[in-house]
Amino acid sequence: MKKSTINGKDFYDYIKSGANEVYGMKDDLNRINVFPVKDGDTGTNLVMTMNSIVDETEVSDDFDVMIRSMSNVAFESARGNSGIIFASFIGGFSNACGQLKTLTMEEFSNGATVAVEEAYSAVSTPVEGTMLTVIKEWADYIAENYKKHHYFSDLLEAAYSRAKIALDETPEKLEILRKNKVVDSGAKGFVLFLEGINNLVSELKSTIHEQPKVLINDSVFENSINDSNHDLLTSFRYCTEIVLRNDIAEKSKIEALLNNFGDSMIVTGNGRLIKLHIHTDSPDQVTKKLIENNYVISKSKVDDMKIQNDVELNRLSDIAILTDSIADISMELIEKEQIHVVSASLIADESVYLDKMTVTQDNIKAILDNSKKYPSSTQPDVKQIRAKVEWLLGHYKSVVVISVSKALSGTYGNFEKIVDEYALNGYDIKLLDSKLNTSGQGMVVLKAAEMANNGHAVEDIVNMVESEIPRTDIYVSLDTFKYAVKGGRVPNKIGTVLMFLGAKPVMTLKRSGEGTAFGLAFSRKSIDKKIMRHVSKIKTEYGIDRYSIVHANNPELAEQYAIMCEEIIGMKPLYMTPISAVTTIHSGIGSVAISLVRGR
Repeated sequence: MKKSTINGKDFYDYIKSGANEVYGMKDDLNRINVFPVKDGDTGTNLVMTMNSIVDETEVSDDFDVMIRSMSNVAFESARGNSGIIFASFIGGFSNACGQLKTLTMEEFSNGATVAVEEAYSAVSTPVEGTMLTVIKEWADYIAENYKKHHYFSDLLEAAYSRAKIALDETPEKLEILRKNKVVDSGAKGFVLFLEGINNLVSELKSTIHEQPKVLINDSVFENSINDSNHDLLTSFRYCTEIVLRNDIAEKSKIEALLNNFGDSMIVTGNGRLIKLHIHTDSPDQVTKKLIENNYVISKSKVDDMKIQNDVELNRLSDIAILTDSIADISMELIEKEQIHVVSASLIADESVYLDKMTVTQDNIKAILDNSKKYPSSTQPDVKQIRAKVEWLLGHYKSVVVISVSKALSGTYGNFEKIVDEYALNGYDIKLLDSKLNTSGQGMVVLKAAEMANNGHAVEDIVNMVESEIPRTDIYVSLDTFKYAVKGGRVPNKIGTVLMFLGAKPVMTLKRSGEGTAFGLAFSRKSIDKKIMRHVSKIKTEYGIDRYSIVHANNPELAEQYAIMCEEIIGMKPLYMTPISAVTTIHSGIGSVAISLVRGR
């Protein structure tokens, strides 16, 4: 493949072949991932970023058409530090060479130089001994030596050799790497990417293999890095990534706005999109600040690094329990039992928020009050679920997924697509329809996690869930029909009349998982009494095994419910916690719910 000029299709093939090589070593990259955080997902993030680029780029011989499409896909799909740096690398080529139909080696050299500048400028505090260093050494060799080579194959092979040397030197530049006797994971990922390109241009591989969609290794529990040096290297909990539909000229303004919200900030983009990465304790406050300054959020991703790190160092079970954010469980119990969650999304005007992460009870009222159109919700998307399942199956032998009621949400359907995909490839993953929501779903998920952590088998957990679903009830006291009408859960004409009359409803779920009205009253006091009388009746007829109380910005009433329930049931609630922000747009500010599991 002796070429002195390449077109858009050639460049795309380089990326695809490089991505294949990274895929093959994904688990090794996860295993050696110790900087900036020991969260074991650098390989997964790189593979998923590159998969999206390969799958979604508009392939064209015209380099201009191809690279602009690739840049947009890269910034929208980039995951993790390494993925975002790689997206900046692609963006640099787009900025430098986007107007060209083909590339000479000189033009390619210019693109590589700008790619380095973009990658470094994206990181608020660049650190040597990382992926950045290897990219720079590779690009520097190309800039210094492209005139000495007649063909791309020769130039790229020689530049690859320089990059390998730089990779071997990363432990000399970064103490955490030297201490753990590893090279930088992101840097190694980039060298593997270059190796894949060389395999193509040197004709060591006659074809470009398709990338499998199921990316799990067989030896998921091999991990040679186990000492106590792998605590989080950041004091912040959430790895937060946000795509903004704004010009990258806003980069310095965004950095100034968010400087006090966390660390590991990366801000990069391509003129149409901005990709923000930050480690923070308050993703919702980051979002609030951006919205206050008129930024439009098109996509977000938030990973809980605390739970990731706990799983890396002290996994409690071989069975992972995964659910969605509609399941209301206190954060303390999620952390204690290592429960894994994917977020539904809330859409307000043009911005998209992640439930319980970038939209919480701390900012939902402001969003409801300030939105021009009443917000709507959508289930976790398939890519988001695949990423979570991919990570879990890299750390656990089995995964049990417990979804919000299939009758209430498309979440179950999206879970099903991914679960079927992995199950067909031999992985032990099960999906259960809880036929519940909010804290009813949450209590079933919590018990499943407790069983897993106490050594029970998957079959036992599945049997428990299926037996507890029909014994679990929820009663939601709505302060008004207003939000149910706006959210489309109650017809407008009926809701308008009931609001005029001052009616306050109680909602519950049928055994099939569909929502239904349980009762109606014309004062909060009356509706609360109705609920407590029913709780007392259940206690007498069936007994109550456990219960929980949740609320939408109404902790005072939730506390009153806890006091009344304790008098009736004779025990305190299992937990009290705010409800999902997505649920809040349907139940409304002020709503309170009690969920209980019957004794028989």
